[in-house]
Formats: sequence, structure tokens, C-alpha cells
Amino acid sequence: MDEHGNSVPTAPYLYSGWHTTADKLRVRAICASRAFTPAEKFLVLWFVGSTPPGMMPVNMTATAIAEEVGMTADSVSRMLRKLAKHRIIVKTGQIGRISMYSISPYIAFHGPGIEQRQAVKSWNPPEIPGWTDTPAHERWEDPQP
Repeated sequence: MDEHGNSVPTAPYLYSGWHTTADKLRVRAICASRAFTPAEKFLVLWFVGSTPPGMMPVNMTATAIAEEVGMTADSVSRMLRKLAKHRIIVKTGQIGRISMYSISPYIAFHGPGIEQRQAVKSWNPPEIPGWTDTPAHERWEDPQP
């Protein structure tokens, strides 16, 4: 309903299942960064699509992830450590010595905006080489003389 009580048309999203909200500028900055290999960028995308609602961990070992994406377990483990070091993925669980990760809520979040606001309070922003936290409107507006 709008402010006058009139019915406002709605339609469901036509996604094939669950969907997430992503920070397009940060994702683009990761893709443009020469600090990450194409395989690391692919793994970021995989985490965007695999992280469960909220900040629940992706309950898969590096070996299981490697099997799913067609890489070796050693390379996936190395990439997980590097992406975690940059806080692009964050450690959200552990089983024994096996760490479980999720995509940073600054990059993508599966859930309502209010929950995403709470989630970012628990994590430091990702460190994306070449990224600036200058607000988008300031990047395209001319500076005042």
C-alpha cells in the first residue's frame, strides 16, 4: 500500500532460488584488482553464491570446495588463506582444525538489510587493493573550486 492506501503492484523476483545483495563496486574492484588471480576472483564469486543466510559458514572443507569447482585442495586452501587475509571472506566457523568461511557482509549478504547492518559491525571492512572507501557520489562529482 502507498501512503494513500492504494494497492501497489508487486511481483516476485524470478531468480531460481535464494538470492543475495552484493556491493557492485566492491565486487568490481576485486575483479579489476591485479592482486588477485582469476581463480581467486572465481572463488569470491563462488562464496557470494554459496554463503548461507545471515553469516552462517559455508560448511565445506577446502577439499569439498575444490571438488565442486574443479581445482586442487591445495590451491583452494592457499586461496582461502589469502582471501581471508584480505577479509574478503571471513572465518565464521570451525570444526576441529578446519576453518569454515563466509563472504564478507561488506561484499554480499543474504538476508534483510537490518541484519546486514548488524553483521558489518562484527567485521572489519575487506582490504581490496586499489579500492577506495570514498562514497560513490563523491567519485563522480566535480570537486568544489
